[in-house]
Amino acid sequence: MRECPKCEVCYPDEVPVCPADESALRLTLPGTPLLAERYLLKSRLGRGAMGQVYLANDTKFEARRVAVKTVRQDVLNSEDMAEGEAIARFNREAQAAASIQHPNTVSVTDFGETADGVFYLVMEYVEGETLHKLLRREGTLPIKRAVSLLRQISDGVEAAHSLGILHRDLKPANIFIMQTGRAGDGFVKVGDFGLAKIISATFTDAASNATPSSRGIIGTPEFMSPEQMQPEVGVDKRADLYALGTIAYLMLGGKTPFSGEMMQLVMQKIMHEPPLLSTIRTDVPGDVERVIMRSLKTKAQDRPNSVSEWIDSLESAASDVSENQRGGPKLIILGPVNAEVYVDDERRASVGSSGRVVLTDIPPGRHILRVSKAGEKDDERVIEIREGANEQVIQAQLRHFAGERSQPSSQGSSTGGSPQSSLLPGIVGCNACGARYAEGVRFCGRCGGASFTMIVPAESPGMHPCPRCRTP
Repeated sequence: MRECPKCEVCYPDEVPVCPADESALRLTLPGTPLLAERYLLKSRLGRGAMGQVYLANDTKFEARRVAVKTVRQDVLNSEDMAEGEAIARFNREAQAAASIQHPNTVSVTDFGETADGVFYLVMEYVEGETLHKLLRREGTLPIKRAVSLLRQISDGVEAAHSLGILHRDLKPANIFIMQTGRAGDGFVKVGDFGLAKIISATFTDAASNATPSSRGIIGTPEFMSPEQMQPEVGVDKRADLYALGTIAYLMLGGKTPFSGEMMQLVMQKIMHEPPLLSTIRTDVPGDVERVIMRSLKTKAQDRPNSVSEWIDSLESAASDVSENQRGGPKLIILGPVNAEVYVDDERRASVGSSGRVVLTDIPPGRHILRVSKAGEKDDERVIEIREGANEQVIQAQLRHFAGERSQPSSQGSSTGGSPQSSLLPGIVGCNACGARYAEGVRFCGRCGGASFTMIVPAESPGMHPCPRCRTP
């Protein structure tokens, strides 16, 4: 099977070029797009730790769409695993995932191996967005809204725990919010139990000699519990509770409790308690903070005994929360010192030594946020300021890069292109209304004026493209 690197649509091997954008297709899977003579792969939805996920049509039921997860061949042929262990683990975990039947979990309906040696897992297709996308757009959420979402997430995880199954990789990207066509958040489903582990010992576990050391570390570091980062230490359902607490912390605080490279995260989580949530967001009640911080205790025995106990306590703590707006909405941007903050291509502030910028004049609605710093790739995204919000916190995510820099666009997405200078352009001000823009702008987005005065020169001489249309 071949796949377009741009539109990610799947084609048979005999098609060399994508008919839609004329890109050269690349080989991705052995065989044809018709998997197991039943599932017709249409396009790739994403990549995961163990393989790729495709949108497919179930040819047995014409109107039914499913998500098909294929497993990388190198995962099932790893030298770190005993012979046959990975395949046995795949079959074991597929059976475990299929056994979870709950409204708040993504159902697994089929699994197997094709004649071409492709292992696959078939799941219901959830049409909507992930919690990751929601938080990237809105930053922090109102407390009661966050608790409502967490209740559904917790119910799905608790259903798995009742069957003796751990998720082990809970994170916003594995939590799906279904579109319902009505106002408000849709129904929540927890997916990707493909990395789950049977808590209770089984015959298959004994037969495969599967051990923590052979499995290695499984999960996403920012959301992993301290014990998951120590392969010699056993884990139980309180590891999933730690991940839920991290998700709650992110939903209310705009950032995870710890961040950094793998070894930094390991040392921080093992040696330190996370910063209090109130140090990031001032309107979080003490009772709510205490419940969340308890789930993030370094030692598993200091956390609640179950997810259901924790979510009940969180709902009780949040029951009397009043979220009536006090004054205008407050947008808090967390970022590296000296980073520049732009909203709708207008420069708003520079991040000082506190590591944060507070903006109080951004009107409700959708805007383009860009946080830029010399030598790092911009964080540019579409954000949504909620009507009546008190505080919204957004953590900027800048990364080092070599020779290429993203440029803002009117759609609010980062686009590639020819290598650009990593130096910041100059800042100009509109002579009519005083609005500030990056050097190269042709007209003021606020008043329509076309006359500008240089306020801060560029870091080095040279031409810089307009941040909106790229004209020099």
